[in-house]
Amino acid sequence: MKKITAAIVIINPNGDILGCHGTNKPRNSGFDFPKGLVEPDETDIEAAIRELREETSLVLDDDQLIDCGVHPHNKEKNIHIFLHKTDIIPDPKNLVCQSFFTLNDKEYPECDFFEIIPRSERSKFNKVLQNKFDIIDEYNNK
Repeated sequence: MKKITAAIVIINPNGDILGCHGTNKPRNSGFDFPKGLVEPDETDIEAAIRELREETSLVLDDDQLIDCGVHPHNKEKNIHIFLHKTDIIPDPKNLVCQSFFTLNDKEYPECDFFEIIPRSERSKFNKVLQNKFDIIDEYNNK
């Protein structure tokens, strides 16, 4: 059985999306949604909210999210996408990643910076996410 990674997509009416840039990725690529694995003791929505808080310092409640369902992600995981529709995406300069990984005995934040990715530049997101935008736009336009 595949693991579930839970993601929150913060999107405005124009289809611009908050991107989290993965540390050690090329500057103009490697963007992701705030997301992570669902732990055994939590629901998918709880995991998505936790990951958002850890990776951006943003706090949302489950009643602020739209469930876009579970979709194939890669060989090992499916992705459960939740949408947060907002007129104003939080200023990326005010976001702080509080989640770290260790490499060569040194800790690094999972995300090294954030950017509001315009709809026309979604190619900046990781390749594995490119086939998710139709789903996201469908729910954003409802």
